[in-house]
Amino acid sequence: MTVFFENRYLYSKYEPMLRPKRAAELAPIENRCIYVVPSPLLGYGLNTLAKRIPNDSFILAIEVFESLMNLCAPYAEKNDRAIHVRLSDFAALNEVFNSIGPWNYRRVRRVDLGAGSSLNPKLYDELITFLIDALINYWRNRNTLLRLGRQWIRHVYANLCELAYGLLDIQSVNNLIIDRVPVIVGAGPSLEEALPFIRKYRKRLWVMAADTAVSALLTYGIKPDAAVVLETQPWNLLDFHDTEGSGIAIVADLSSYPPSLTHIGGPCYLYSSTFAELEFLRKLEACGVRDFTLDPLGSVGLVAIEIALARWKGSVLLAGLDFGYSHGKTHARGTAYHRWQMLHLNRLNPHPGWETLMLRTRNQKQDTDSVLNGYAALLRRRFSETGRLYVLPTSGTDLNLPLLEDAETILLENQKGITRNGEAPNWRAETARFIDAQLNGLQEIIDSWEVYAKDTKEKSKLISVIEKMDEVYVDFPDTDPLSKENESFLVRVVNRARVLLDYIEGVRSSVRAAGNK
Repeated sequence: MTVFFENRYLYSKYEPMLRPKRAAELAPIENRCIYVVPSPLLGYGLNTLAKRIPNDSFILAIEVFESLMNLCAPYAEKNDRAIHVRLSDFAALNEVFNSIGPWNYRRVRRVDLGAGSSLNPKLYDELITFLIDALINYWRNRNTLLRLGRQWIRHVYANLCELAYGLLDIQSVNNLIIDRVPVIVGAGPSLEEALPFIRKYRKRLWVMAADTAVSALLTYGIKPDAAVVLETQPWNLLDFHDTEGSGIAIVADLSSYPPSLTHIGGPCYLYSSTFAELEFLRKLEACGVRDFTLDPLGSVGLVAIEIALARWKGSVLLAGLDFGYSHGKTHARGTAYHRWQMLHLNRLNPHPGWETLMLRTRNQKQDTDSVLNGYAALLRRRFSETGRLYVLPTSGTDLNLPLLEDAETILLENQKGITRNGEAPNWRAETARFIDAQLNGLQEIIDSWEVYAKDTKEKSKLISVIEKMDEVYVDFPDTDPLSKENESFLVRVVNRARVLLDYIEGVRSSVRAAGNK
């Protein structure tokens, strides 16, 4: 049996099963692999493929045409190793991806078992590319979580203490007022070409700089209206050299390096990235502190775009968001990284940082690497169809966005884009209560452990208490799903709870003392 659809045969008229079976026999065999079969039609070849692949791999068969799936469903060969889905957008595919447990898989392999995908090749290519990117991003985020998760949690608590007991003016991003056409400024080399334009129209632009771009702007005599911070590591403070007392507003992730929020001394607006699915973050959201949340975008430039689009109704300009570099020059002149390169340049080290750059997989055609290319792809997928973004005409990476050709027309949008909110919520009391509750939760873990040490029948209660405080073990390298019955896991959690308890109490005391001076 063959399939005739939209005036064409999707299998051979004479031996419809021959080519699908041959394609299944030639598919590479890989462990922990998602084998994607676009438009499975009658399922020819699925059984052959299922018998060959390892037990830790599976087949995801995707059909984008509902009419074609309805046509084939009564006759399709079924297989227990395959999941058949009908979808045509990234959101639906992302739901499927999350439901299968992405931690179980390491790679994606496409296997065409018929000509069905040729009916909409672009959409199938985009869906499979999205799935590959989603798996790469999952493991990239997972590895980052293992390395930085503990730091993120500590810094969230430190910033919450500053919010509850400190003197700094801290509000929500929902109260950030953008009163002119925003330009998002990154630190890529093409920023040098955009600086004259920004300076020329400075009074008509609201300059929102990535943290890495602040020094370059100040060197050129441009003081940004706000600097966006995402980084949780100490070197982030280098980007704010000579900014103390400047009054620049900081737009910061709740997990940012704490001195980055307080160093400048200006107003601070908080957002919160969902860096992991945690009960801890849900509790923060319930108490009102996480009222502006973002997906884990990874790039401070993407975060700035997301915030600008949310807080401004009109067009948004982009400058210096290259997501690429050539000849080893990764940042514009005047940035902290570029100054570091110049400082360490000598005859024996003619290009500081070059060795680190070469460890990344390079894409020579696009003058980028695997990490930056991933961010550029995310920008194109997430923002290219908004119709509100314009790129200043520079030599940066092609982001599939229109160039700004008529600046005067765009800048006339001055007032119509302003988004205003009511009074800023008073977070201090609510945050102080949240911190007290979390300290009680940590102490409860310690107390429950001591009870369990005397009576092992109390293990279920100990586990129940631990599950309420999942920030304690967010960075544990244990394989998902976590084995919470394991004695080693329990010991590590209790030790971490003791350390985190001492850290929070120490930070709280320091902030209170500073506020009482």
